[in-house]
Amino acid sequence: METADNGTSTAVETVASLVLGLTCFVGIPGNSFVIWVILLRMKLRSLTVVLILNLAVADLVVLITLPLWIYSISNSWVFGAASCKILAYLIHCNLYGSVFFITLMGIDRYLAVMYPFASLQWRRKEYVWRAVVIVWLLAFLFAVPIILNRKLEIFDGSPSCSGGHYVSKVQQMLCLVLETLVGFVIPFSVLAICYGCVAKRVGQMSFQKKNRSEMIIVSIVIAFVICWLPYHVFNVVELASLMFEPGSDAAEILEDVFVLGSFITGPLAFINSSINPLLYAFAGRNLRDAFRSSVMSKAFEQMAQPTRDESTPTSDNAPRMEIVESL
Repeated sequence: METADNGTSTAVETVASLVLGLTCFVGIPGNSFVIWVILLRMKLRSLTVVLILNLAVADLVVLITLPLWIYSISNSWVFGAASCKILAYLIHCNLYGSVFFITLMGIDRYLAVMYPFASLQWRRKEYVWRAVVIVWLLAFLFAVPIILNRKLEIFDGSPSCSGGHYVSKVQQMLCLVLETLVGFVIPFSVLAICYGCVAKRVGQMSFQKKNRSEMIIVSIVIAFVICWLPYHVFNVVELASLMFEPGSDAAEILEDVFVLGSFITGPLAFINSSINPLLYAFAGRNLRDAFRSSVMSKAFEQMAQPTRDESTPTSDNAPRMEIVESL
């Protein structure tokens, strides 16, 4: 039995390392390319493009740390106790940042469609960067609990950077609830409401032009849900296990389900940081040229390009249509 368990553990570690390695291989150059295109190939940057820039930065920082975690999976954590806490905190800061920037994109879509003229005020440069700073501050704040429950431990004679070290069951439950509410439930609810209202309003409008930037952002949201929903479902499973008496059959079964699920949902959550550049690239009309910087910058420029109606509105419906199409 022990041999079988060791074999299963080794197989899981190998698969996790391969998935995380592929995520790095795709995501690091992809997000670096997005940052390069926006910073060096674009002069005009809309709110959406600024949010995409910050999303790419957050994703890139997460992915840069992955080689250290991949090494520690198959070996041990040799980078010290301080780096264990710092890198875990850095990852959670940027994961929260990614979620918050995606949510802000949804809010921006809602305001642009429902209140197009008022949204022009919100899209002024000073307000855009204030929003970006607030998002990062919130990400730094909500990631603080990871510092408290992360530490270096010795397992089988080897150091390991592990989490889940809480002073009480209540603290553990509060941290799980906070992570799931702030990291998924609230953002997803906001996105669902915003895009529900947008879909209803757009359905009432009589224009046929496809909005490429709208498709990009909807794709980002869908990828976010696919990659993060399983992670938070198993968070709820762990939370449920804590509600039973320690050592009871129900608690042990739920804990086993959580441990098994975490091997799958952890790498899946990291995949979200590598998939967004692919969505930007395939927004190009010609997939063969999808990764050319000129094609990607053209997709971003379409988001940033203002229309004459934004500055000189003439009617209630027509300017609204032009503003929506240009976002």
